[in-house]
Amino acid sequence: MMHTVFRPALATLVLLASGAASAAPTCAATYATRDDWANGFVVDIVVTNTGSNTVSGWNVTWDYGSAVTLASAPWGARVAVAGGRVTATDDGGRPSIAPGASIGFGMPLAYAGARPVPGKITVGGAHCTIQGPSPNLYSDPQSAAARWVRDNAGDGRAAEIGPRIADQPAAKWFGGWSGDIGNAVGSYVGAAAAARRVPVLVAYNIPARDCGQHSAGGAGSAGAYQDWIRAFANAIGPREAVVVLEPDALPQLDCLDAAGKATRLQLFRHAVAQFNERAPRTALYIDIGNSDWLEPAEAAARLVQAGIASAEGFALNVSNYRTDGESNPYGIAVSQALRQQAGWGKPFVVDTSRNGAGPDGREWCDPPGRKIGVPPRVNAVGSQPAMTLWVKAPGEADGCAAAAGTFLPEMAFKMIHGY
Repeated sequence: MMHTVFRPALATLVLLASGAASAAPTCAATYATRDDWANGFVVDIVVTNTGSNTVSGWNVTWDYGSAVTLASAPWGARVAVAGGRVTATDDGGRPSIAPGASIGFGMPLAYAGARPVPGKITVGGAHCTIQGPSPNLYSDPQSAAARWVRDNAGDGRAAEIGPRIADQPAAKWFGGWSGDIGNAVGSYVGAAAAARRVPVLVAYNIPARDCGQHSAGGAGSAGAYQDWIRAFANAIGPREAVVVLEPDALPQLDCLDAAGKATRLQLFRHAVAQFNERAPRTALYIDIGNSDWLEPAEAAARLVQAGIASAEGFALNVSNYRTDGESNPYGIAVSQALRQQAGWGKPFVVDTSRNGAGPDGREWCDPPGRKIGVPPRVNAVGSQPAMTLWVKAPGEADGCAAAAGTFLPEMAFKMIHGY
């Protein structure tokens, strides 16, 4: 069985003390800094409601003990700074935090003298326990968003698309368009390793992919796919990686005939075996759709048939918009169904790249008014979800606004603000 072996702390991460042991925790938080300069840094905060009641009219506070100032506008929250005390409140888009849901926000802060150290994070006065630090997930400097920002520095939108989207560690998708898959994956994982980062990759080449819809394609035969996925795993080898396996392919089993279903399930089991044998430090997550697709018992049954017993876990909400408040309880229900059916549960990861405003009904193809969700992070060992990832890069079309995968700066900019 695969094991998630990477949980290194960011060099700039500050772990905050938890509240009094006598008080039951109602929130969990991560605090991480990046982009340090001589007298400033960028702060990323994620807060999760771990209680059973919705938190309305939320406010998140912490104190540095020495003066700080906002270097430029915050994102994801309204922020007030008084001396060393920072208070963040709803910016109009997320007035409450449901049980299991998260909020994420950030800001650039400036200071004079010694670098300030934060105290406890509180939500509504309650001290938060501390989630595990984000690992050094790889942010691809050659992503479509990063290239656009570099090529359009004079565009007013670049100042926000850069830190809010392009600099965030999003997954890279691999399929038939990738050319020689061994070279493509090997180069990408090698670049991440050289940067001392952990890459997130998506394998997306199953035969009869997407039931012939917007992302139709895939390998031409079962044998071709077996060769492709073997080369994919070989190219990762002993290096660390996270891989999301074939988004939508298990939930879409119903578009295949009986022989097609059997073949697809066999290909999943083959893929899991290849990663176990050839890429033992890869955390492999089998995609099982979203919280509005399969009942938990059915999702669990398909995962068992696909060989999840030997994979790290399962992935939810890839390229979709379901909120954390829906996805997280659903993932726990699927894991419980696995325990009932097979005697063991599994961890799961959630794609939060575009779920900040929730879905527009069941419209999945480039709906307007969507918003980025909480940044990518790895949670403490044993947490559910194990990770929040940006699997679908915000600003890349689903196939309606433009060809699938095309980066649209206007879409990216609107997704930052939720309009």
